[in-house]
Formats: sequence, structure tokens, C-alpha cells
Amino acid sequence: MQELKIAASISNSSQRAAYYNLARAFESKYPNTQIKITSYTSEVYKTKFPQMLVSNQYDILYWHAGERLFEYIVQGKIASIGDIVTSEEMVELYDKAVIDAVSFAEQSYALPMSYYQIGFYYPKPLFSKLELSEPQNWETFVAVCEVLKQNNVPPIYIGSKSNWPATAWFDYLNLRLNGITFHKALMKGQVSYLDQRIYNVLKKIQELSVAGYFIEDHQYLEWKQGLPLLFRGLIGMSMIGNYAVQVFPEKIKDNIGFFKFPVFNDATTYYEEVPLDVLVLPAKTEQNNLAKLFIKFAAQSDSQEKFNNSLGILSPHKGAQQNNSSLVQEAYETIAGAKGITQFFDRDSKKAYGDQIMPLIDEFMINLNIEDTQKALEKERLTLFTSELINQN
Repeated sequence: MQELKIAASISNSSQRAAYYNLARAFESKYPNTQIKITSYTSEVYKTKFPQMLVSNQYDILYWHAGERLFEYIVQGKIASIGDIVTSEEMVELYDKAVIDAVSFAEQSYALPMSYYQIGFYYPKPLFSKLELSEPQNWETFVAVCEVLKQNNVPPIYIGSKSNWPATAWFDYLNLRLNGITFHKALMKGQVSYLDQRIYNVLKKIQELSVAGYFIEDHQYLEWKQGLPLLFRGLIGMSMIGNYAVQVFPEKIKDNIGFFKFPVFNDATTYYEEVPLDVLVLPAKTEQNNLAKLFIKFAAQSDSQEKFNNSLGILSPHKGAQQNNSSLVQEAYETIAGAKGITQFFDRDSKKAYGDQIMPLIDEFMINLNIEDTQKALEKERLTLFTSELINQN
């Protein structure tokens, strides 16, 4: 009997079922195998991951794509999967933006398993009643907000008490206004927050808030508290991840619509925030044939479809989209049409950086002081990156 040891971040029953079912399906296909899954909550897992990479305790590890992956690749702690899923196969299975998020020096180092995209969900009956259409650009988005406000409906729900919604607004506006190259440089601490382009991002948030388009007292609200209001048509829209679709009551799903974060100046090129979860092989287990066999199995379309149906989110696999709900399918098509993807501020940056910057963006949602916020953000950037920038020069 061969044993395969996997570690994963598991915080709820859906995640546990997804991993359990994938393991049991593999064991059924390969009867002489046994999979042992060790699980930790998200925060504990992130703390333990660096040590798990260099120990001999696990054969396969769950992780994140993007900068959080690349830093360990550079350190030589994660093995390439190029001999398991070839570059030609990767192109067949995944869109380019997904491949780029797991590739370094033209080699793939992780198997994409799940992702989700953030966009706007709105009550169709309310939009129909007010004769509103889905806004595709910023000007029509603002116009929709104004109509909602005039009809005494809070246009935008945001639960900024949660630790991500305000930063999601910052990230998306930065991507839409300034592009992915600038955004990635900012995540690496290479751009000053005193830059005019950061001012432009904060100005858009300020304008929405001053106009009264965000729900009142949002600093006391969690993102989940907006869902009942969305279902009942008591808010105009909420910007959330498509993982929320799994908790939408079946009877109201047809009444909820979706549109992507609006573009500026009718731009045809856009970038999306798409946190991507992956499986990696620690460099120490590179020659483990059973681990390679599992990666190959997990790359199959039916494996990924069942895995993500359990989670209620998206598979990045092109062939695993057959059983998506209409809302999930719209989210997938939005991602597929993106020129590139980023993860999210705290996944695209060093942990210490995200821990310091994100609370300042939360505070800005309340004080709306652009100048002071830029100075505070820049102070944190310099504190964290000054020595690195000097060494680079």
C-alpha cells in the first residue's frame, strides 16, 4: 500500500468534502494507494507553509498562485510540474492568464485547481422596475448609482468591516485606470503612493462616497450582511466574489444578475482580480511518482469539475465548465476575456506589506482624506522596502 500525504487549508465542510471526494476518487482508480489529508485553517496554514515546504512531512501542498508562489520558486523550494503536465497540455487546459500566474522562467510550477472572480451582483427586478441596464463603463455605472439614490435605494453595498472589500475597490480601480504593469509594481513596493496615478484611484472612491453611493455606516458591516439586502432588492448592487453564489437561495438565483467591474473610456482590454488556488510539489518530493500521478489525475476535467462543484466556485480548467450555473458561467467568461489576472493585494504582496497597507485603505473609506492617506501609505512602503530598493540600485 502506497501512502500519499497532502496538506491543505480547510475552513469549512464544503472544502473538506471537495478534498475528501478527490482523494477517494483517486484511491478508487488506483486501489493500492491511500491518501492522508492534513488540514489547517487558513491563517494557521499560511504560517506553517514555509516549514512544510522544506520538511519531508508532505508530498503535495495547497498554495496560492502569483507572487506568493514565485517567492518560493526563486528559493528553489517548489518543483516544476513540466514533466507531469507539459506546456502543450497546459495551453490546452488553461487560459494564458492562468498559466502566467503559475509559470516562472517559462516553466509551470503549480497545478491550477480553483479560482474566483470579484464582480457586481444586483437584483434584476429592481433594475427592471427602474429601467436600468447593466453598466459597462464608468460613466453609465455612476449614472445607475444616481438613479438608485434618487429612488431611495442605497446604490452600492460594501461591508468594509471585513478585511478585504475596501482593498478590492482600490485594486480594481488601480487595474482599470493604471493597468496591470503599474499595479504589479505597486504590489512589489516599486511605486510611490504619492504618484498622481494613486491620487486618481483614491479620488474615484472619494467621489462615490461623497455622492452618497456607498451604503451608510459600512464600516460597521461585514460583506455577508449585504446578501439578504441583495436578495430582497433593498440595495442596488454588491461587489463580491462568485464564491457567494453557493449561498444564494435557489428560488432567487434567477433574480440576481451579474456584471464585471466597469471599464473607463470603453476600453476593450481589461484585467481581473482572480485569486487562484493551486497544488504544488515541494522540491524534496520532486521524484515521488505517486505525487506526480495524483497531480496528473487532479488535472483532468472531471476531477476539477467535481472538486469545484463541491466548493461552489470556478475551475480554471477549460473543460470543466459544463455544469456551471449561469452566474458562475458569466464570471468564468469575464475571466477568460481578461488580458491578464492578478490575485489580490495580500496575495500579490509580501505579508507584512499587505498587513500594513490594507488597514490604511479601510480607514480611507471613512476619512476620505486623499493627501493624508497617500502620505500614510508611502510611509509604510518606505519602511518596508527602503533597504531593498537601495540594494536594487
